[in-house]
Amino acid sequence: MKENIREQLRENLLSGSTWLRGFFMLVYSFICYIAIIITAIVILFQFGVVLISGKPNERLLPLAQSLSLYIHQIFNYLSYISDEKPFPLSSWPAVDEYDTSPVVVSLPKESEPPQKDE
Repeated sequence: MKENIREQLRENLLSGSTWLRGFFMLVYSFICYIAIIITAIVILFQFGVVLISGKPNERLLPLAQSLSLYIHQIFNYLSYISDEKPFPLSSWPAVDEYDTSPVVVSLPKESEPPQKDE
């Protein structure tokens, strides 16, 4: 039994694909760090635009969303949720069209309280 566990451990440690993934994980960790810094710059700039104009810069919304999706893809790869390598080894996450309309929540109508007789 111990021999079997040792042999399995030895195979795992000598597996080239595991070490290659480890290398890509280091590279994508660095890329993710850069993407988070760029996202923080976009966030601060967007906040400044909202302070000045009262509304977000529409042209930055797709960039912010695609950066968010890209960071999500990297985290999925780093945490073994996905085996697909993010950009630049696959395509950049596409944002078809950013919907800027406000979200409306419909609450059920409540019954009116009974009227008091005067």
